[in-house]
Amino acid sequence: MAKMKIFYGWWIVAAGVLIMSILHPLITTNWGLYVKPVTQDMGFSRSAFGIISTIVYGVTVLLSPYLGKWLAQKNTQLIQGISIVGLAVSYASFSFGQNLIEFYISAIFMGAFSIGAIALPISIVITNWFVKKRGLAISIALAGSGIGGAIISPIMTKVIQNYGWRTSYLIFAAAMLIIALPMVLVMKKSPETMGLKAYGADEAATAAQKDITPKAQYNMTLSEVKKYSFFWVYLFGIFCLSFVGFGSLSQFAAFVADHHGAVFAASILSLFLIVVTLGKISLGWVYDKFGTKIGTVYICIVFALSFVLMLFPDSKQLMVVMAVLYGLGVCTGTVCPPVITASMFGSKHYGEIYGFVNLSVYLGAAVSVPAVAAIYDKTGSYQGAWLLCIALMLVSMITLLYSDIKCRSFTTKQMSQQQTNRQATA
Repeated sequence: MAKMKIFYGWWIVAAGVLIMSILHPLITTNWGLYVKPVTQDMGFSRSAFGIISTIVYGVTVLLSPYLGKWLAQKNTQLIQGISIVGLAVSYASFSFGQNLIEFYISAIFMGAFSIGAIALPISIVITNWFVKKRGLAISIALAGSGIGGAIISPIMTKVIQNYGWRTSYLIFAAAMLIIALPMVLVMKKSPETMGLKAYGADEAATAAQKDITPKAQYNMTLSEVKKYSFFWVYLFGIFCLSFVGFGSLSQFAAFVADHHGAVFAASILSLFLIVVTLGKISLGWVYDKFGTKIGTVYICIVFALSFVLMLFPDSKQLMVVMAVLYGLGVCTGTVCPPVITASMFGSKHYGEIYGFVNLSVYLGAAVSVPAVAAIYDKTGSYQGAWLLCIALMLVSMITLLYSDIKCRSFTTKQMSQQQTNRQATA
């Protein structure tokens, strides 16, 4: 058999880019474009419409631990394919909604199918395929959401303006099936299914033989990590990170449109989404090059600065700078959890552990979306929400650093003990 010129794992990354480019922005980033037209047409408050996202994320919280385990142990491609079809149908059903109850029912199904369709299976599969450059591979795949969101934003704005929001739901539901569903065929679960090894697996094995204690990976199980406080502190840090990212993102387009109109908001949304693409790739590189601690400090500070600029929304110039910083910072919600989780706890039981971590991600999302909307409904401004986001970013940075340091200390001791035991029995 001739040697493949391009490692197959990179084709999986490319498929992940396309899946993320259409599915993720439609239910997160670009969802905010529906806020004003739907609420004005249907007479909903923004907080009532925001409950749709709460339901989506709430369902994700309940099902993520199970989906993470199923995706890791069962037929990943089949589960992802069914989930994409279900997600498209659920998305299309919003077109026929006549009241809040019907919108909320659609949200239940959209949340359930989104778990097995988007980031979770992509992260699990790529983690199986990469040892070396794992952070970069995951971040490139997840960067698809920025590329797709930037392309979708002006198109969706035009579709809503010219044909209405109901038609928009149908058009983009069809796009989900056309673009994402065929990519499932590429998403082979592991290199072993194709007679291959994970990228960098041989190098890691050689390095482990030469220097076991600092560089070998210690793989923790879910039942094991639950016993230690640093895991729960880590989950809280991820919760804060997700609260800020998802909560602000749900109102980002509406926030800019309130001050400068829908056209400028769409252009700002496109700008920040282009930056997201570069930001996710660069953040993966930072994590691979400098480690999770430096990467976390860098991205948390950048994200916090974007909210500082949001406190001065009347300046278009500052909003442009804000969009750049926000585009870099919002990468925290998608890149940080999978990359840090694999780095801290190992890849052997990654699917099971990350399914549990994903619970914390979407719990933060479920709580934050109505919270940010409620602050606006009660005060007529997002100022209070942005101040809260600044505070939570600092809390997240501190807790993630603490848990990272404690976990590294624990795993180093465990690997040293294993080495001592092997030497004693040799």
